[in-house]
Amino acid sequence: MDFRYARELEEFREPLRAFFREELAPERTRGRRDPRDLTGYDEDFERALLRRAGERGFLGAALPRECGGGGRPLAYKAIFDFEAAYADAPAIDTPVTLIAPPLLAFGSPEQRAHYLPRIARGEGLACIAYSEPDAGSDLSRIATRAREDAGGFALDGVKSLVTGAHKADWCCLVARTESALPARRAMSMFLIELARPGIRVERVATANGWTLGEIHFEGARVPRSALLGERGRGFAQMAAALGAERSGMFYLGWAARSFEALVAWCRERGGALPRDVVRSRIAQLGCELEVAERFAKRVVWRQSRGELPPHEAATAKLYATELLQRLAQAGIEILGAEGLLREGAPGAPLAGHFAREVVERVHATIGAGTSEIQRNAIAQHGLGLPRS
Repeated sequence: MDFRYARELEEFREPLRAFFREELAPERTRGRRDPRDLTGYDEDFERALLRRAGERGFLGAALPRECGGGGRPLAYKAIFDFEAAYADAPAIDTPVTLIAPPLLAFGSPEQRAHYLPRIARGEGLACIAYSEPDAGSDLSRIATRAREDAGGFALDGVKSLVTGAHKADWCCLVARTESALPARRAMSMFLIELARPGIRVERVATANGWTLGEIHFEGARVPRSALLGERGRGFAQMAAALGAERSGMFYLGWAARSFEALVAWCRERGGALPRDVVRSRIAQLGCELEVAERFAKRVVWRQSRGELPPHEAATAKLYATELLQRLAQAGIEILGAEGLLREGAPGAPLAGHFAREVVERVHATIGAGTSEIQRNAIAQHGLGLPRS
């Protein structure tokens, strides 16, 4: 099938690329780096960039017009995701990606009216908090509880491995609201403000130095209006939200950036491996990048038709994230021993890009569902294989 972008999408892409080049120019980013944040930039820089992306109509291009967006097809968001990742901009885990899909799918008119215009304008940051210390891949083990009372709900529990929790204004989470029902019918989804009393965020360092968050809910009270969607349907809503996050376009942007950097290096300087081996590896990776692009574009196409079979989203996510690991490993092998030098080390090729990538791209195969979870989805929903 032909998934080439239409002319109007290319017309959207060019000013978007120019925007990111301008925003990330050395004179703009000097002194704004923060290695403790996944984006690599400080919070003020990220917020300012998102506001300007909102003002230009880039950020909310695919959100409905009545919600302050551009009313354009989902392919426009796919273009934004790709270009943000390709530019390595702090514009990946935006509220448009993290909380706009569940708001559009499950939110009340009042919730959509409150949040979506602000999201389109780039006025806040968000996080999603599903995992817990004892509920990683198996989210049916979620133990955080939301007890209803006359004033709303009181939350108790701990959410772990939360990207961007330390700076988020809003958090989408799932907690148990029903004590007597099976796990998948006992949970509800909430969209809350993290500045409320009884909520505490701790930062935990990863292997590359940036931090994930642990969110501690200690009797935190939230209004009844924080309930997102139908009570008791949180598990199904969470599965749908994760599916919407797995198109793979940002993974594809990172992969294209690494691939092009490696090709340019090899053209100019060769590599530590024999020339024919380097050519073969580059050709293989180029083919795999094309495959990843087809998978990702097919998911965007299916989403635009109101369809998203779980196995297709899983395929796109699985292939693209494992391609990122293959690219990182190939980069280290082709660059040789110097490829292991980190940024700032004398003689580090490509400013230590692949030394960072070989560690960094492990977490892409864990977040939003591990590779094992994706393979299970492909086996069950795509191939019709039994669960046991």
